Amino acid sequence: MRNLKTLKNTRASFMTTAAGSAFVSCAVVIGVISLLGFIVAKIDATDVILSAMSTFALCIGAFSGGYISGRRRRRNGLVLGILCGVFIFAVIIIASHIFSKAAESFSMPVKLILTLVFAGIGGVIGVNSKIGR
Repeated sequence: MRNLKTLKNTRASFMTTAAGSAFVSCAVVIGVISLLGFIVAKIDATDVILSAMSTFALCIGAFSGGYISGRRRRRNGLVLGILCGVFIFAVIIIASHIFSKAAESFSMPVKLILTLVFAGIGGVIGVNSKIGR
């Protein structure tokens, strides 16, 4: 019975760590998009450049979320990173559906794959990073 309670606590801890890291990651995405928006305001950019910049911001945010979750738990970085990527993608889907009604876009599967890959890489690097500063 004790092992079952420990397993439930571990699952809850995985979920809270991944969800917290996902929200930090969303803040990073917003920050990177704001910075890129400032740059785009100074130059004339096409739709292709804007799409590439938003994908770049998503990849940076997913990596940072995976890194934070892997660094916080210190084990199972790939699983935590992918779980964090799922949370990030869910937030992106909800936000895009609310604000721009673009959730049906054909680029969503590509963004899902990129989010999961970069979050997983961030989780692995986070677990394997040194503990000290």
